[in-house]
Amino acid sequence: MNSSLCDGWVSHRRFAPCPHTFRYPVGMLYLDLAELERVLHISRLLRSWRLAPLCWCERDYLPAWTRFGVPLAEAVRELLREALGEAPQGAIHLLTQPRSWGLSFNPVSFYFCHDDTGRLAAILCEVRNTPWRERYNYVLPVRPGEPSEFRVAKAFHVSPFLSQDMDYRMRFLVEGPHLRVHLENWREGKKLFEAHLSLQRQTLDAAGLRRHVLAFPWMSLRTLTAIYWQALRLLLKGTPLHDHQASEHHLSVGQPANEDSKHVRSHPER
Repeated sequence: MNSSLCDGWVSHRRFAPCPHTFRYPVGMLYLDLAELERVLHISRLLRSWRLAPLCWCERDYLPAWTRFGVPLAEAVRELLREALGEAPQGAIHLLTQPRSWGLSFNPVSFYFCHDDTGRLAAILCEVRNTPWRERYNYVLPVRPGEPSEFRVAKAFHVSPFLSQDMDYRMRFLVEGPHLRVHLENWREGKKLFEAHLSLQRQTLDAAGLRRHVLAFPWMSLRTLTAIYWQALRLLLKGTPLHDHQASEHHLSVGQPANEDSKHVRSHPER
């Protein structure tokens, strides 16, 4: 089975204008979308029932397509086709924090999209913000033989403590049991913020799910609570706020990290 449980750490570090850091344990799922039916029969702890300890609800993802009955895998390929002109036809692996005990709160989901030879061909980042409940998609095409490092202009308001006139720099590593995601915010040659997700993949079976639910109970609520707690700490430090800006688009396409990011493409809303 390609699907797995993931556990590890997420950390944030803010450099300016008010230094601030935190680090939390985190549990996620790494799902091969072609294995969903099999995965949902492993344990009652992971079901499509909304009040399950871990709930798979397809409409929680890319709802512009899935709420109209488009299967998630096809929705991913439609979005990649819109962004890149073509879509890889191999496996799609989703790294996500699923709905937990009825609560859905997932700041970002990553789709690792492979071609029919098994090569990683593109990464889709589906981003949500708080409390506006908006979504945005960053598509990162992976070139053969090159590292998974990208630049893309920030086009979506996520945190009121960070302005939108920034560039993202992202690095990904998926190698055996190791899974890493590193993101940085840069403006005018200065790094202002970085976030790091470091995970270890574990076997997805009934015993593993029991351990996972015990280790990360109410994961969605924990994430939501942590975000507002850290926001309060930033306010108490006097960190300036930036007004919310609604995005004019729903999609941007990144470039390799060693290329100029000023030509990043955006696409109109559906």
